[in-house]
Amino acid sequence: MLLSWLLSDTWLMTIPARVVDTLFIALILWLAARWCRSTTTSFGKAMLISALNGILGVGLYALFVWARDTGAVPWRGPLWLVEMFLIIHVVLFTVLILIAYRRDHWRSLNVALVTLALSGIVEGGFIVLLSVLAPTAAGS
Repeated sequence: MLLSWLLSDTWLMTIPARVVDTLFIALILWLAARWCRSTTTSFGKAMLISALNGILGVGLYALFVWARDTGAVPWRGPLWLVEMFLIIHVVLFTVLILIAYRRDHWRSLNVALVTLALSGIVEGGFIVLLSVLAPTAAGS
């Protein structure tokens, strides 16, 4: 989720970054559901949840951009908005997974936690890779 926001600073990157992020999250959710032996392991359901997550994320991002641009939260620093956005987006995604996989009872919680952990590890790795490669690619 974070990587698509980092890559979407221009309109040319926004749509491809969102599409890749949606497919990436759907794949991870599908793999987590299979690994946790969920009763619902269809890729279509994972794609639907990922698409809903993307739509909610875009709306949430618009709300946070509005809060940043209007100064609606003047007493906080600029990183506070990014941190709050990520926390709320992760909570929304977790709730979506728990609702979609509710028939699995405790396995739905396992699916949610495994999905969040896997996506965090992979995206964290990409961010570290970009932070290591970007300065050397620029010739710094």
